[in-house]
Amino acid sequence: MKTNDKRSKLKRQAEYAGDGNVLDIGFSANPNPFLANAVGVDIRLPAETPSNYREVAVCNLNEQSLPFADNRFDAVIAGDVIEHLENPSQFLRETHRVLKMNGRLVISTPQANDWWITMHNWFLRRWIRDPDQGEHLQNWTLLDMTRLLKKNGFTVDAVEGFVLRFPYLTLQIPVRRFPILSWQVFYVARKTHEPDRRVLVHIDGAWQSV
Repeated sequence: MKTNDKRSKLKRQAEYAGDGNVLDIGFSANPNPFLANAVGVDIRLPAETPSNYREVAVCNLNEQSLPFADNRFDAVIAGDVIEHLENPSQFLRETHRVLKMNGRLVISTPQANDWWITMHNWFLRRWIRDPDQGEHLQNWTLLDMTRLLKKNGFTVDAVEGFVLRFPYLTLQIPVRRFPILSWQVFYVARKTHEPDRRVLVHIDGAWQSV
């Protein structure tokens, strides 16, 4: 991703998060210069803490809980994080825990119905290498991510696109209002209810929750 694209993405994330006490998860590779007085957490910290981050912490989200108290933050940003995690629901429940009620969760992540990925899977696998060779553990459709957020205690307020990309070309078209055309998608949600931890099982010919 180009430098200008990265800055545009970080600016959008900060705008979605708004004012208040913000936690930036996975900040180390691209600290957000548009945040003020933020808290950062990542599996590895940068050599120098950015001046606009008042506190930073180390956390391996595949093995550990977020090292923060319940109901601490007004907003949580997770840019390009959830697709790298082994247990996305556990991660969302942790962000839910540290957010205040009605606090904002801002997620950016690739979507599974990106046109290039779809073309590759249907027609081009023999001739063109896999665009994602294991870096992402999973990707979601727009509907699947919305369902996942709802199950884990969030109401989705906005789903927005970033750019329509064309592999091997520098051409990129902004598609904010058309997320289905975008490789990267922003989900802006609020903590509104408790996570649903029930599991549906098929017993005696009927679905039951346990």
